[in-house]
Amino acid sequence: MLLSLASAACMGVTYVASKYVLRTINPETFVVFWFAMGSFYSLLLLTKQGRRRELFQADNPWKQLMGLGVASAVAIVLFFYAIQLIDPAIVSFYTRADNVFAVLMGVLFLRERFNSFEGVGVAIALLGSLVTTYRGGQMLMIGLGLCLISSVMEGITVVLVKIAVRKVSPLVVIFYRSLLASSLALIYGFLTGRLQMPSAQVFLIIMAASLGGSFMANVTYYAALARIDVTRATAIKTMQPFFVLLAAYLAFTTLPTSQQLLGGAIIVMGILCLLYGRRMVRKPEGVTLVLEP
Repeated sequence: MLLSLASAACMGVTYVASKYVLRTINPETFVVFWFAMGSFYSLLLLTKQGRRRELFQADNPWKQLMGLGVASAVAIVLFFYAIQLIDPAIVSFYTRADNVFAVLMGVLFLRERFNSFEGVGVAIALLGSLVTTYRGGQMLMIGLGLCLISSVMEGITVVLVKIAVRKVSPLVVIFYRSLLASSLALIYGFLTGRLQMPSAQVFLIIMAASLGGSFMANVTYYAALARIDVTRATAIKTMQPFFVLLAAYLAFTTLPTSQQLLGGAIIVMGILCLLYGRRMVRKPEGVTLVLEP
C-alpha cells in the first residue's frame, strides 16, 4: 500500500514539472525527450538484471507493442497540451477517467463482465465531470476536451498492456512503449518543424522528472502489484490528484476553484466506486482489468 502511495506521489512530479518545462518548449519536443529518458532508464534496469535479451525475443507481442507506442504518443501529446492550457491539478483529476474507459473497453474487447456497482461509479464520475465543467471558460473546455481524448487513448493502452504483459515482462513493455512513442513524436515534430533544442537546465529538469516521476511511478506501482491485488493498488493510486494539488500549490501557489475541486473530488469518488465494483468482477484466473501502463 505504501508503494502504491509512493507511485501516486511520484506521478504528481510529472504534472508540475511538465507545466514548468512547457513554458519554454512545445509538447512535441517534451514528449521526445520524456519518453527517450523512460526508455533509457528501462534499458538500464533490464541490463542490470541481466534480462536485456528479453527485448529481442521472436515471440514478443509486437503488434500490441506497436499499437501501445502509437496510442501512448497520441495520449501524452494531448495530455501535455492540456497541461499547457489549464491547471495541472484539474488535468490530474480529469485524466483519472482513463480507468472508466479501460473498464468499458475491457467489456467491449476483452469480454469482461460489468455490474451495476460499476455503473454507479461511472455515473458518479460523469457527474463530477459536469460539475467541473459547469460554466467553464473556453480555455477550460478545450483543455478538458484534450484530457478526454487523452483518457480514451490511455484506455486503449491499458487493454494493450493487459494483453502484452501476459507474454513479456512489464519492463519490456515500458521500454518499447517509451521507445516507440519517442520515435513517433520525433518524426512528427521533424515533419511539422516543431522540434526545439531545450536548454541545458530544461534538459536536466526533464531527466530528473522522468526518473523521479514517470519511471519511478511505474516501478513502484509494479512493485505494489507484486504484493497486493490490482484493484487495491489502483484505488490507492487514484489519490494522485491530491498530490498534484499540493505540488502545484507549492510550485505555482495556484489552486483550482472550489467548484472545480468539488467536481474533481466527485470524479475520484466515482473512480473508487468503479474500482470497488471491478474487484467484485474477477476473471477465472483472478486478474482484474484495471492496470495502468
